[in-house]
Amino acid sequence: MPAVEPSMGRVACALVVAVLLVAPARADERAVRAAIRAATVAIESPGCTGVVSESPQLVLTAKHCVDGTSLRIRLSTGDVRTAWVVATNSASDQAVLFLEEPAGVPPLELARRPQIPGTVLYFSGHPDRPRFQSARLDRIGQCPSLPDLPNALFTTIDGIPGDSGAPIVDAAARVVGLVHGGARCHIATPANTLARLVDGVLGRPLVELTRAPAYPRTGSVTTRAL
Repeated sequence: MPAVEPSMGRVACALVVAVLLVAPARADERAVRAAIRAATVAIESPGCTGVVSESPQLVLTAKHCVDGTSLRIRLSTGDVRTAWVVATNSASDQAVLFLEEPAGVPPLELARRPQIPGTVLYFSGHPDRPRFQSARLDRIGQCPSLPDLPNALFTTIDGIPGDSGAPIVDAAARVVGLVHGGARCHIATPANTLARLVDGVLGRPLVELTRAPAYPRTGSVTTRAL
């Protein structure tokens, strides 16, 4: 029996190490889930999803969810706000909305570095039908539904109608992309094009964001001063 004790001790140590490694991972996952839940919004018509990001007054979503110059947004707090479309990019199917008042929830940061295939990502979908799940970035490339976007994110997310515009985040709850969809692609549009849209909006004075509509265009990118 004494000869067995060292082996049992090693097994016990291995189990302790495994528990110590798994516990922080689960805690981090809970933090990611909570961050997504707080920042995700419902776009009431046409029934899409969006995310408060980079500023308490900015919402990011898919461009194909945008109809008109203003939308009604339901926050995770239950409050409903008007948001104006202030920038869009047709090639990347992305839009930036400006809320009439700050959301009152912590905005998620954008991931500013390129993603690597194989990275574990997280997704929850529309806030009325949350399905928190981990996913994988399979590859980066072109999808037929976004022919002018060379770096669409091909993922393993299990999305359903209404998830368009939902954030896909990394382990630090930074927005890596927005759900685009596609019957065969399960793709997201990347954060680098979102960052350019957002930076352009944040570089404009507040008074420009709140005045009468004027829609200057530059290529496939549209900025709207309201």
